[in-house]
Amino acid sequence: MREWKVFHPELFQGAKRKHKYFEGWYCKIALQKPTPEVLCLISGISLSSDSHAFIQVVSSLQEKSWYVRFPLSAFHAEKNRFIIHIGENSFSRDTVHISIKTDGLDLVGDFTFSEVKQFPVSFTRPGIMGWYAYVPRMECLHAVVATCCTARGQYVLNSRSVDIAEADGYMEKDWGTSFPKAYLWMQANSFAAKGVSVMLSIAHIPFHGLSFTGFLGFIQLPDSLISFGTYTGAKFRIDEVKPTNVQVTISTKAYRITLSASLGSASGLAAPKQGSMERTIYESVDGTMQLRLETNQGELLFDACSPHAGLEFSEASHLMDGR
Repeated sequence: MREWKVFHPELFQGAKRKHKYFEGWYCKIALQKPTPEVLCLISGISLSSDSHAFIQVVSSLQEKSWYVRFPLSAFHAEKNRFIIHIGENSFSRDTVHISIKTDGLDLVGDFTFSEVKQFPVSFTRPGIMGWYAYVPRMECLHAVVATCCTARGQYVLNSRSVDIAEADGYMEKDWGTSFPKAYLWMQANSFAAKGVSVMLSIAHIPFHGLSFTGFLGFIQLPDSLISFGTYTGAKFRIDEVKPTNVQVTISTKAYRITLSASLGSASGLAAPKQGSMERTIYESVDGTMQLRLETNQGELLFDACSPHAGLEFSEASHLMDGR
């Protein structure tokens, strides 16, 4: 069963874990109409001395985030398909239902997702982690559940009702013991060209008593997918890292990719440290990202900017010198 789950990283991976473990699913819905807003829903569990399930909510319009705790018994993951239940809330690649009422947050919503593009899985590359997915005791593993999709539905957030005729959706997840001590993460899929999505993560990675700076990512184009990472032999260079701006250049065997990102407003999120959600990170869900894609022969294939970029720069300056 363990090998089978490797090929389905969207499923709950922690059924046999009891302590010092986290797992979380990230769902981003970015809409332009009726009012530009990004709504992020993060569902998960924390197994520690304070074990519990949780849902984090981020609204770019309200420039605020909420962390809602649930008893661990409220969490249920179906074994053979990606459906997560936390109380009366449910999350899958096709639908999300959410109903939360707590201090400062009253949220009810139903969303459906179509035109879902999944990250391909094979024996040699079981997802975005590549062969690292087979390595035991990795501090943090990552999966892309949907490189992009179209979201529709409606929600009521603190008495404000929103109907979504069409919005940009994206889903990913993390699991393990802790987030990296230093990392940057960038994601955007609200380009004018439909079906274009990009994600990049660069992180300090402890590895069997040693450590290195590794990276992974992808560019989803309407008719193809470009994936890259440490395991593919690609190279990255951080050209600039400031508190609100980052530029990274990636070189693969066929392409040169430049990502330039700027933070918007940022909200504090709880993040795992040895399974406990005691660390605070800051994510901007309404930043901007410029994606420039060209061949190594200099042919320009894509050059455009996306609003509603998700950005996290956590001790990212340390990644420039490999610390």
